[in-house]
Amino acid sequence: MAEIYFGIRNFQVLKIRLEATDVRGQDLAGQPVLRLPLKLQLLPAGPQQEMASQYVLLRLAGIVSSNPIGELASFDAGPLAEQSNPSPYERNQDVVVPLDRVQVNRFEDARSGANAQLNISLSGLLYLPTVQRFERIATGLLQIAIPRSHWVDEVVSRWGLSSVKIVELTFPASKVGEAFRSAYARVESAEKLFANGHYKQVLTELRLAFEGLANGLGFEGRVKDCFDHLLAEFGGEKKEKAREAVLNLYKFLHLGPHEVVQVPEATEQPTITRSDARFALVMTYAVFEYIAPKG
Repeated sequence: MAEIYFGIRNFQVLKIRLEATDVRGQDLAGQPVLRLPLKLQLLPAGPQQEMASQYVLLRLAGIVSSNPIGELASFDAGPLAEQSNPSPYERNQDVVVPLDRVQVNRFEDARSGANAQLNISLSGLLYLPTVQRFERIATGLLQIAIPRSHWVDEVVSRWGLSSVKIVELTFPASKVGEAFRSAYARVESAEKLFANGHYKQVLTELRLAFEGLANGLGFEGRVKDCFDHLLAEFGGEKKEKAREAVLNLYKFLHLGPHEVVQVPEATEQPTITRSDARFALVMTYAVFEYIAPKG
């Protein structure tokens, strides 16, 4: 359990509590969501009989972070209208925190099988009716350690991470020459074609990206020789296997310009599907990251 108190008129009377095993994960239309069932206790800020002791909690916002990842997400649990009450009962406030899959995967990599350590930075807005004034409450930090078994069973498993993999592929544009940048622009153009459903043209554009790279590096019409040059530093069997893998992808891309419409007289080659184009696009992005100069 983690809890934090906020001071109002020098009285520590607003308490927010969170049980580690109450935290839940949820998938909303493909987006991972973290549900934080907070418990709020709002006691009067002074003698109960004085109207000046009363206040209303209008807004509760926060940032969820974790070391060493940093900020994971932000949330705003409002609008609220929670009035202070002399009774010490706790009221429930379910907070929904939309997450980003990339950040989720980074967090999981950093967690590496340990408990989930979360820092929840909270701030709020009050209304003081007797003086008709709004007042911010100072930011406070709620730190919670969620047992790894609960995190895996009740949070991560609800996000469907096993069915969607996030892979970051980068291209060091500032470290490569014009030939690489020009070729990579064609790969990005292929992604736009993919988004518009032009799957045959995706493969063609990707093939032209490799051919443009070869031409730009002085290997006019010799894509295979260009691959040999780019992979030369590997040497031995590693070079041969890497060249074979890249060359086979390049051969696959020839299905684009040579696609044949499926009719009884011509069924030698399949129609290019979305899956074909997606496979080609992802693999080409990976290859450009792999062969781009690292220095």
